[in-house]
Amino acid sequence: MGKTVQTKKEAKRQRLLDSAYELFLKKGAGETSIHEIAQNAQVAKGTFYLYFRNKEEMTQALMRRVSRRVLSQAWAALEENRQESLAENTIFLVDWIIEYFKRDTLVLRLLERNFSWPVIQAEIDSGQDPLYQALMKDLEQSPVLQGHSRQEVYKYIFAYLEMVGSVCYSSIIQHTPGEIDEMKPVLYDIIRRGLG
Repeated sequence: MGKTVQTKKEAKRQRLLDSAYELFLKKGAGETSIHEIAQNAQVAKGTFYLYFRNKEEMTQALMRRVSRRVLSQAWAALEENRQESLAENTIFLVDWIIEYFKRDTLVLRLLERNFSWPVIQAEIDSGQDPLYQALMKDLEQSPVLQGHSRQEVYKYIFAYLEMVGSVCYSSIIQHTPGEIDEMKPVLYDIIRRGLG
């Protein structure tokens, strides 16, 4: 019985997140109310507060989910195209993410500049998510980063993902300082210099 109750609770939480995702893509997070999220999820407004303290907490949970999904798909593609070089593997991963955001600008608008490691750090630190554990293990074992602490590896990856998220938003959404295809060589040069 306990699992059934827990399953139902998780299903309601997911419905609220799905509802917020749908509405945020249509209207933007700032223009969407908690009432609308609950109504679209077909739950009472009070149910929202059983799962989230406020809209900000829900938005963070939604960004973690979306960021994880994008990163998971990019990682799966990398696993099929892996090379010896950490720099080239990182470039492949970054290019996959860029191409994803080029195709799905609504998701990029939702994330704004928030496709970055702090959003998913809790999952890494918890040690429970296989994707993040595989990613960190892979990085820690690379010749370039061997001997670095887990915290130092985190800082490298944080810097790269933060840079990618920011450049994607600026170039794809705002077209500044140029289109994303003009920025790719700059990003890849930075990655090769840092990890080559």
